[in-house]
Amino acid sequence: MSYDPRTIAFSAELFYPPMQLRADLVQGVHNALFRQPAFSYHNFQVAHDGIHLANVPQAPGQVSQATFLPDRLVLREELRGTSVEDFATRVVNVATTAFQSLGIVASLAQQFCIRSLINPKHHRDGREFLAQGMFASSPDAWQLLGRPPASVGVRMTFGPTETQRELHQVRIETWPQDPRSLWLENTSSFATPLPVALLPQVAAHLYTSYGFLNGPVSAFLANHDRA
Repeated sequence: MSYDPRTIAFSAELFYPPMQLRADLVQGVHNALFRQPAFSYHNFQVAHDGIHLANVPQAPGQVSQATFLPDRLVLREELRGTSVEDFATRVVNVATTAFQSLGIVASLAQQFCIRSLINPKHHRDGREFLAQGMFASSPDAWQLLGRPPASVGVRMTFGPTETQRELHQVRIETWPQDPRSLWLENTSSFATPLPVALLPQVAAHLYTSYGFLNGPVSAFLANHDRA
């Protein structure tokens, strides 16, 4: 059994040695990206929580943003129908332009977060699927809590192995906005220093994070998704 995941959010954090951010240099990054329409941001803002490059949302909840902090670059694309390939291309190009413009020689580590929605095949309510399909608990057992749960979830951490050095933190929860859906999140951390010349490798890290969520995690759920 396979699902048709609807990815609703991507984020990437590229860590670098702590530095004093200069607004004029980040403005230069904004200008350089503006000459690349596929990766440009319309707005530039210096705020207390960082320097933000952002696009104007076209619908409620949409986010398209690159934030510069003293120790990292954070890129977010949420509720914009972005594909994993599109986000990977954006991360590589924005990070490469930014690092070269700011004189950053390497990314010390990287972290990616993917959030998706799926619909169970044999359950019309996500709470029912997690409570009974995964936890194998009877309805009577849940009545001991005194009231029905508004949401149900599970969190799992997968540490590095000899062949897979990344860390995955997975959350599986019901989604209040649609009782039929399950909300899946995978946050993957890579403690791999990458010099600027090797920044394209961040795309492979992103695909690894995406693949873990839509491969092993989805297969695990499908194994419990029965009539």
